[in-house]
Amino acid sequence: MTLDQLAKIQWLNRAFHAEKNYKAWLAKLERDRSIAERLTRSTDGTGSPSDNGTETALIRLADTEQRTQERLQELVRIREEITVVIEAVPDLDAQSILIRHYLAYETFEQIAEKMHYDKRTIQRKHKQALDKIVIECHLET
Repeated sequence: MTLDQLAKIQWLNRAFHAEKNYKAWLAKLERDRSIAERLTRSTDGTGSPSDNGTETALIRLADTEQRTQERLQELVRIREEITVVIEAVPDLDAQSILIRHYLAYETFEQIAEKMHYDKRTIQRKHKQALDKIVIECHLET
């Protein structure tokens, strides 16, 4: 692999990493929601919400919801950038390989099976596809 190809791979892999980060925040959101619901149910009407931590849990939940939404928006933005770059590749086979690998997160083995090629052929076509994509204006992102 050339340094240019490696830089392009790193840029294209941003969607995978952004999605992992979003899923982590989503798991945190589910956990914070569960805690807030349990605290809300445990209030027997005699104490104030701040006495049992309900208010703090609800504030934490709102913050986590906002941060999770921000991560989702970032994921959507990154996926759209990558999609635009891939769609500019003139070779449809190359586009298919890039989409499957960088947006559907399929392995070369899975792609080879679905596209009816040998794995080595997919790897070769992937390298050729990397040479066809143009992302110079996006590499700083």
